[in-house]
Amino acid sequence: MFNLNYTSIKLFQDFFSISPYTSSSANGRVNLIGDHTDYNYGLVMPSPLSLKLDISILPTDNGKIRGISNHFGSKERLLNEELDKSWLDFIKGGLEVFYKQYYDFDGIFKKGINVAVNSSIPPGAGISSSAAISVAILKAISYAERKEIGNNEIAVLAQKIEHDFIGTKCGLMDQMVATNGIYNNAMFYNLKTNKIKNIKLFKNHNFLVIHSGIKRKLSEGNYNKRLNDCTEASRKMGVLRLSDAKLSMTSKLKGKLKKRALHVLSENLRVKGCFNFLKNNNSNAFGKMMFDSHESLSKNYEVSSPELDNLILFSKEIGAEGARLTGAGFGGCIVVLVDKKYSEEFLIRLKRKFKDIWLVDKI
Repeated sequence: MFNLNYTSIKLFQDFFSISPYTSSSANGRVNLIGDHTDYNYGLVMPSPLSLKLDISILPTDNGKIRGISNHFGSKERLLNEELDKSWLDFIKGGLEVFYKQYYDFDGIFKKGINVAVNSSIPPGAGISSSAAISVAILKAISYAERKEIGNNEIAVLAQKIEHDFIGTKCGLMDQMVATNGIYNNAMFYNLKTNKIKNIKLFKNHNFLVIHSGIKRKLSEGNYNKRLNDCTEASRKMGVLRLSDAKLSMTSKLKGKLKKRALHVLSENLRVKGCFNFLKNNNSNAFGKMMFDSHESLSKNYEVSSPELDNLILFSKEIGAEGARLTGAGFGGCIVVLVDKKYSEEFLIRLKRKFKDIWLVDKI
């Protein structure tokens, strides 16, 4: 039932002294441009990373969720126990979402589950470890139940785990790139039309994903506050969704609501521009849009920090063609566009200035 290449299998065997029933995985992602536009039904351009999360599972009859994670250690609780803000909430969410959708809660894991998670995706980095575990657990359960589910359907169910069990009212970008993305490609995704176009990345440039050294946690409330701001801005402009508005309509807004709307609407235009720049191999213009995006995320959406701003500014000073925070912000990673010939030297110079950073991945 499982592929021996899954790294979570050994962790499962070592901890539970038995082999799992099945295994699955999902990759992390970097968002090249287009942040905080997905839950506003706008445009995004993420790309899968080489980093991934593996999960292995086995049905039991002890009424428990028992888990081992290479990042968070071991934990167990009763299957019907309340949410406790631990990583097991993703497992409980996966089981409940899947069985409510397909089997009216009747399935081989209804009496208990053992689970092992081995992930090379650093948590709290803004590169979608939460979407990876949500997608991976759903895929594993569907394999075990021999239920064929389409990629888009898995993505929607994974989003429901985040909404109902984790408390982050995220858009669908992370789950869709985890199920539909192609490595070494950017995924141009229009959330209003649900249309995807995968396009090759630049041949002579790297996108470097660099951790700022600052962890962040979205479910503490900042993310959902921005969502509420966007909902209120939409209401005041008389549109169903913020991405339905035009830039000129922001004249109806004031203060933070105006700033939130300005970011989302201008970011949609930047994503559209970057898709064309990527098609035409114009890395310089793409990079400029990245700098503009970060400026807007910092000043209008207010999800950056002095540390992230300084990283972006210094990256520009030492020769990056583009740089911006990636993901929701509030810490985590930046993404930097540099010529491949300069990548190693760039990292050396950046590390010399900022001691706590590290290279997470490069594509």
